[in-house]
Amino acid sequence: MHSGHLTVETHPDHPGLVRLQACDQPPPVTPQLRCAIRFEDVDTARMHAHQRLRRRLVDIDAGLYRVDPVTACAAIEAIALPHRRIMFDPAVESDPGLAPLIARYRTHTRRVDQVFNAIGIFALVLLLALGILLGP
Repeated sequence: MHSGHLTVETHPDHPGLVRLQACDQPPPVTPQLRCAIRFEDVDTARMHAHQRLRRRLVDIDAGLYRVDPVTACAAIEAIALPHRRIMFDPAVESDPGLAPLIARYRTHTRRVDQVFNAIGIFALVLLLALGILLGP
């Protein structure tokens, strides 16, 4: 586990694609940089971002996804790990769809957690019931 920055970049040579990249040092601000967020565990954060964007994957080695920058930045911002915004492109940050998309991603994550917690509680109750019924 090590801290680092997760960035979203675009490039004029690859329209419609974004590059998701993890780096140890703060990235230099360039016209291609759309957002940079610092995580305490950047590897886990990258895994969560990939999980959210996996259906739009183009090249795993290059970190390329066929998604717009707002969606990619929202997917990273919604990750339920301790993080801090380092840089957000003003065009991305002022997009009216950013905040609702972040909220939707966070709500979805909470619902998935609730389902798995409910399954765990059900399994414990079932084990207790079986232990009582079958007894010593």
